[in-house]
Amino acid sequence: MQRTPRPPYPTAAVDWLLGERPARVLDLGSGKGGFAQMLAAAGHEVFAVDRSARVCAELRERLPDARITAARVEALPFLSCHFDVVTASQTLHHFAPGLALTEIARVLKPGGRIAVAYNSRDDTVPWVKRLLAMTRAADPEAMSGDYGQHSVATLADSPYFTGLERRNFRNWIPVTRDGLLTMIERRPGTARLDQSTRQALLAEVGQLYDTVARPPEPLLLPFQAACWRAVVDHSQLAISDDPDAVEIKF
Repeated sequence: MQRTPRPPYPTAAVDWLLGERPARVLDLGSGKGGFAQMLAAAGHEVFAVDRSARVCAELRERLPDARITAARVEALPFLSCHFDVVTASQTLHHFAPGLALTEIARVLKPGGRIAVAYNSRDDTVPWVKRLLAMTRAADPEAMSGDYGQHSVATLADSPYFTGLERRNFRNWIPVTRDGLLTMIERRPGTARLDQSTRQALLAEVGQLYDTVARPPEPLLLPFQAACWRAVVDHSQLAISDDPDAVEIKF
């Protein structure tokens, strides 16, 4: 039997980002479609964009009722003032902010909003602290970074959005022993280790899993779903009579 993929965020996070009323939503950089599937399941009308034609073809199988387009976010092929919400799940940092935020603002209806979400590891849980310590003993740069959340600063500074709000949601993601080992093994820093150090690290990680997990249940890897939403401000945009054009004030 095929296992249904686990939703990437808690339902409460989606409700806070989009509200409970059905909306016309444009999901940017939909990738494997996990977040877009949550949007569709919540009753929203979903448009999905990804710059990869191959990814879009796969999305059509997973999201048969969504409208899927291969396009760059910096040049969205949609009418102005067309969407209630534009979402970016783990993707905002991939786009050129000076171009993307203008385009996002253009396609949003007056009063519409952008909704941004990132999953980041929660290092406050004791066993995760131990995992972090053992991986950094072998590689000081291991498990570091902000997962792309720095891109939200460009949203806060943008003249096209106002009223930026943030809320965090605890997000527990099941991980098997093999899954945790694979996660550590695939990290670039782990790959750079010599073979003996790498094997010792993986053995230590496996022992940690065996100590903490309670079989047959998988270990729950704690994340924080960091969510932001902001309302579009069209006062700095002059929407042209041509639906495919927008004037930008300097």
